[in-house]
Amino acid sequence: MKKLFVAFIAILLVGTIQETKAQFSVGAGLGYASDISTIGISANVGYEIDETWQATGSYTHFLEKDDIKWSAIDFNANYNLNKIENFGELYAIGGINITTIKWDYPEFSDYGIDIPGMDYSSDGSDSDSNFGVNIGAGVKIDLSEKMFLAPEMTYTISDGSYLRIGAKLMFKI
Repeated sequence: MKKLFVAFIAILLVGTIQETKAQFSVGAGLGYASDISTIGISANVGYEIDETWQATGSYTHFLEKDDIKWSAIDFNANYNLNKIENFGELYAIGGINITTIKWDYPEFSDYGIDIPGMDYSSDGSDSDSNFGVNIGAGVKIDLSEKMFLAPEMTYTISDGSYLRIGAKLMFKI
């Protein structure tokens, strides 16, 4: 019975243990968001699960425009579709997104508006968040053994949908 148990565990381990080449990468990116109409700067992290799949996360801060501040948090899965000879790897992007927006508005009294019962003692602000789904594509271009460039195009589907086009420079650690 003991030998059977040991044999079962050995078969189970051999069947489930895989040689992994998982590797982390970190980097920064720059992009443009269509309906937000401004440039975003991103901090990115990636985890290469195997030769086909990569999990990524990013935080993007969009430059303030017209007293409006945008930011986005993305969690994506990248699936390698095809290797392009002497160029890089084409991959599909799918994932989730949280986009936040905060806007400031000046005192109404600055504009000569007088609304009874309104507190004019300070400026106002408001904020909102949207949950969305990301779809897109990118290309991983190896620049060296430890560095790659990843131009991407991603469409975020949400109450405030927008298209992002940009690139990130990633370093394998």
